[in-house]
Amino acid sequence: MEKDPSVGFSSPSPAARARWLSYLQIGLLPFGAVVAALIVGAFLIALTGTDPFFAYQKMWEGIARSNYQVGLVLVKATPLMIIGLGLGFVFNTGVFNIGAEGQLYMGALLGTAIGIQDWGLPAWLHISFSLLGGFVGGGLWGLLPGYLKARHNINEVITTILLNYIAIYIVSYFTHGPLRDNPFAEAALPQTPEVQASSQLPLIWPPTRLHAGFLLGLVLAVILYLVTYHMAFGYKARAVGSSPAAAHYAGMNTTFIMVIVMVVSGGLAGVAGTVEVLGVQHRLRDMFSPGLGYSAIAIALMGNNHPLGIIFASVLFGALQVGANNMQALAGVPVTIVDVLQAIVIFFVAVSAMVRWRTPLRTLFSRKREGSG
Repeated sequence: MEKDPSVGFSSPSPAARARWLSYLQIGLLPFGAVVAALIVGAFLIALTGTDPFFAYQKMWEGIARSNYQVGLVLVKATPLMIIGLGLGFVFNTGVFNIGAEGQLYMGALLGTAIGIQDWGLPAWLHISFSLLGGFVGGGLWGLLPGYLKARHNINEVITTILLNYIAIYIVSYFTHGPLRDNPFAEAALPQTPEVQASSQLPLIWPPTRLHAGFLLGLVLAVILYLVTYHMAFGYKARAVGSSPAAAHYAGMNTTFIMVIVMVVSGGLAGVAGTVEVLGVQHRLRDMFSPGLGYSAIAIALMGNNHPLGIIFASVLFGALQVGANNMQALAGVPVTIVDVLQAIVIFFVAVSAMVRWRTPLRTLFSRKREGSG
């Protein structure tokens, strides 16, 4: 603190002022983005002939009218939180993992394949094996683009997007074929059998639908916070994100670090897919994800890649999703407007986050210059 003789008390140092300004931006920009998106949404709702104030009232009631609604918000937030934590972890290294959707699918596939087996295991062990399978499935799907990026500098945005489509069609094949429930029935849906009761996640807030996956997400947030900000590997990963060339010259194994963070990010996406199956749907269905992997990108950006910020951002998105559905059902807002409103929120939040999130962007465009130098 600097002493100001004219006033008689210590004034904040420039570093402290810059730090508090950064915190203020982290809090206000996302909030302002959500407000701006809701204002634009109000104009769209008015164009349909519906009173936007009435629509937003029903939206709020859908979020906080009862314990059941609050629990539903947390259920919707759970997979977004887990995926967002993994994405925030990998974004800190300057690697852009756009493949969480495919990693979610592959993790859910392997986790479900374990969950439907009747091995006579106790619930804690069966659930653990299923979640581990989900992590392995998603992690392996993140390993390939991570290795190609770290070893051969192949653009990870392109490879992860392409792998998304491959993963979705692989799951479609298994739900229509080898893992299909009652494949000989003409009306059978493309889905797997129901997972065993021993592998289903227990409810933690009856009579709501909130399951133990939410607690798992909070535990993972604590672990990633400790790893990222209080352990040597997290320091090295963030150093790679700031300047890969400088980290390499400092003796860090940048290839190993990039591959590991991609495996962790993909593994957490796979865990999120498995949690969604074990805790909510209880069976894997064709096209079961409504784009969770893509929505989680905006959540990681909104949370500034920090575990605490990602928790709040995921709860906000869960609330918007539940509230928008209630607005559609009770206020008569067309489903297309509801989808557009959610897309506008994601767009505004992403733009506000990109204003703050400059270091990875600078890294993305400077790596080629650093490599050539």
